[in-house]
Amino acid sequence: MFSDLSRRYDLASTAIAFGRDRGWRDFAASKVDGAAGMILDVCCGTGELSRRLVEKTGGRVVAVDFCREMVEVAREKFGGRERLSFGVADIERLPFPDETFTCATVGFALRNVTDIRRALSEMTRVVKRGGMVIVLDLGKPGSSLFRKLYYLYFYRIAPRLGGFMAGKGAAYAYRYLPSSLTDFPAQRGIERMMRELGLVDVRLYDLDMGIVAVHVGKKPG
Repeated sequence: MFSDLSRRYDLASTAIAFGRDRGWRDFAASKVDGAAGMILDVCCGTGELSRRLVEKTGGRVVAVDFCREMVEVAREKFGGRERLSFGVADIERLPFPDETFTCATVGFALRNVTDIRRALSEMTRVVKRGGMVIVLDLGKPGSSLFRKLYYLYFYRIAPRLGGFMAGKGAAYAYRYLPSSLTDFPAQRGIERMMRELGLVDVRLYDLDMGIVAVHVGKKPG
């Protein structure tokens, strides 16, 4: 699915979010310690969050995704940048030693993995003591009225809009979009998992009335 979508992913995703996705990624990147050394961006997709991490920090960014086609698009866009490299790797089985990175991030992908807890566990494992784990993903608005309006858009309109922008060859991918959020634990569920995995000082930031959430946790020193 992501292979078929890779060439039009940016266009379709930005259209669905009315361009707000750019600001959401900027916010998540701003939560990284500016003096970060080695940052791992997992499920990097086409590299949009990876680029922002390079621009907003003084660290080196290693960006990986399980979908080779997505990584190829990311390399074409940003492969020439200093302090940014791309590779293929599965978030649930990261090929890095324990405590390699000062920060690990994931943007708009955690709800798509098979085992969310394992993915968070792997991110925590490869982060050094005192390092950060940051999750950016869709949320579930707290306001009941706004949630109804948002779900009407997300479940009925967004898949059609995304499918149209993605084109005939990848339109089917956006029929999957609503189900990716239905069972996703979202704000409080992700916060709870991060604490259970031993992360401390876990902070939750709701963006745009909870449409999107950013979680930031610290690995004990």
